[in-house]
Amino acid sequence: MLAKQSSPRADSLQRLVATALSKNAGKPDTSTIQQINKLAKEYFLTNPDSALYYSKLQINLSKKINFSRGIADGLSQIAAVNTFRGNYIGATKNYNTALNIYLQLADYKGIGKCYDGLGRIQDFYGKYDEAINLYKKGLVYFLKTPDDTDEGECYNNMGITYDSKGDLSKALDFYFKALLINIKHNDQNAAATKYSNIGIIMQELELYPKALAYYQRALAIWEKTGDKQGISTANQNIGDLYIVQKNYEQGKPYIDRAYRIIKQLNDTEGLALVYFDLGLYNYSVKRVDSTIYYLKQSLKLADQNKMLYAKAYALIGLAKVYNWLKDYRQAHTFAVQAKESGKQLKSLIVETDASEQLSLALAGLKRFKEAFHEHVIFSNLRSDLKHNESIHKAMFYNLELDFAKKQRELADNQHRKEEAYKKRIAKQSDENLISAGIIVVLAIVVLIYYNAKRKQQHINLLLAEKNREIITQQASLNTQADKLNELNSLKDRLIGVLAHDLRAPISTLRGLFTLMTDDNLTGEEFIAMTPKVFNKLENTSDFLDTLLYWINSQVDGKINNIVSFSMSKLVSRELQHIEDKLQQKNITVQLDIPTDVVALADPNSVRIVIHNLLTNAIKFSNRDGRIDISAWINNGEVNFCLKDYGVGMSAEYLNNLFKSHVTSSVGTENEVGTGMGLLFSRDLIEKQKGRIWASSVLGTGTELCFTLPVGDKIE
Repeated sequence: MLAKQSSPRADSLQRLVATALSKNAGKPDTSTIQQINKLAKEYFLTNPDSALYYSKLQINLSKKINFSRGIADGLSQIAAVNTFRGNYIGATKNYNTALNIYLQLADYKGIGKCYDGLGRIQDFYGKYDEAINLYKKGLVYFLKTPDDTDEGECYNNMGITYDSKGDLSKALDFYFKALLINIKHNDQNAAATKYSNIGIIMQELELYPKALAYYQRALAIWEKTGDKQGISTANQNIGDLYIVQKNYEQGKPYIDRAYRIIKQLNDTEGLALVYFDLGLYNYSVKRVDSTIYYLKQSLKLADQNKMLYAKAYALIGLAKVYNWLKDYRQAHTFAVQAKESGKQLKSLIVETDASEQLSLALAGLKRFKEAFHEHVIFSNLRSDLKHNESIHKAMFYNLELDFAKKQRELADNQHRKEEAYKKRIAKQSDENLISAGIIVVLAIVVLIYYNAKRKQQHINLLLAEKNREIITQQASLNTQADKLNELNSLKDRLIGVLAHDLRAPISTLRGLFTLMTDDNLTGEEFIAMTPKVFNKLENTSDFLDTLLYWINSQVDGKINNIVSFSMSKLVSRELQHIEDKLQQKNITVQLDIPTDVVALADPNSVRIVIHNLLTNAIKFSNRDGRIDISAWINNGEVNFCLKDYGVGMSAEYLNNLFKSHVTSSVGTENEVGTGMGLLFSRDLIEKQKGRIWASSVLGTGTELCFTLPVGDKIE
């Protein structure tokens, strides 16, 4: 089937191919086959059927003359069409066949494209780590070619996969790398794709004005180039953005426009996303039947095409609708499936939304204990999500500034090249005039040489004086910069402590208070819950006082509250504080601290350290696990050790544990942290003349220990 709508370039190529085939009937040549390949690529964005037709024609003609590269190129293009239509099994087979041919030919560009295509398929399956490994293999071959455009597209695909994983900072980094390459080559269509992808990240970070700006920039380019696939994508993104902000009437025209184009292109992936948005729109105008219809259509297409992310959101949408209709059994079914999808995707966003709907469904079914437990999980997930969003927002602004800087450098380099070219042209035209004027100039130079030399000596003296002034000013600026860096480091520590240690208990309190205000809660349940709320509030208040005390010590740079205290009492008090976290994973604690173990230190600081070690052990312990805590006196020091039997850590990670800020790993149940708690602990222990260390075996567990001076005996 030929294209219904084509570009002038495609029409020109089509005429060339038709002429060549008529002249060489039955005797195709490699030049004609390569023209057919270009035509298939040109039609891919406007009419996939035509791209498929010309790719098959290319393969048949290549077989007649045993042209291996032509066969591989045709298979690679067919794989791209099959991927677009959701036929991932067929696409995988096409790419692997083409890859074997390219490997025999040592065609680095072809090898890279096959790995890149196979990576995209793994991304659609939700196998993100496998996808990234395939992209990296492709990137190795792309870097061996002189053309960096394929390298840019590989960066873009890696960005898409990291976005799906929820690692938004890495996704943005790769998108900006790809965009810079597109701008370098003035590839507007490819740049539009990057603007659209960056806009999606901005929407996930709730930076809606920035997201809209990137979407509109992409739409303007695609409308200018007539890229129907791009136009449908941009309209769907803009419509979805307005719907997320509950501007349903403003978003509906964009969704309708996207729907019409996607139906023409037979884009099943895009159709699944549009059906989801139409479901949300009908939900907003209370059209129950239409809402359920579109969400189920979205779920059906997502299942057929193995689009895990689209499936997860369709399930969340259905859970939300059935909660609204008070059909809590249906809502519970969809919410459970959605939460499982979130875990499979390793998406904190999906897990948070699914957990919220599951909590509401359980409450509607009057399973209040389970509802309370799920609400606590939801509160913690939402807290972690907000924390991650804050980090990713900061990363985005840094990446955007860095990208702007590189873009300016690229523009400056281009400007310098243009200026150098103009100068060369001007130089060539002026050479004759310069030759004629040389004699006159030499005469003038001789006359003014002596005077110029005296002036130069005076200028040199002035420059030397100015240079001394600049050196003095530079030294002053360096001193100020060092002070600013120290203040900035202190600020980061304070924010990290508050985010790391205070958010979770406040989220739990919020969940407890929410349940206590529920009309369905009985008087007995209310009375039973009140001591827990009071105890949690008292622990949170006490820990807040401790944190504020530590913050003051950081500002003052010293610790004054050095007293003798019982390690046993301090640890018991902290165990009460984190009892909820232990119960959530059903972790038991084995305590071995004699009452006569007395330390001489600041108890508030030591309590912060023990809190960090405990929460770290819980995070990396398996459900129904065990934590051993012991303390003893040896060689005039109090020795304290906390051992878990969880996932452990590698030797490389262990070596860097207390040396610098490390990236926090996800816990056994997807818990996240700042990666700064152990740095704070080292700082606090060393300020009190102690030592801190760790030992670990991957897959077996971790032991964290520290020492403190021995205190006086407490009567």
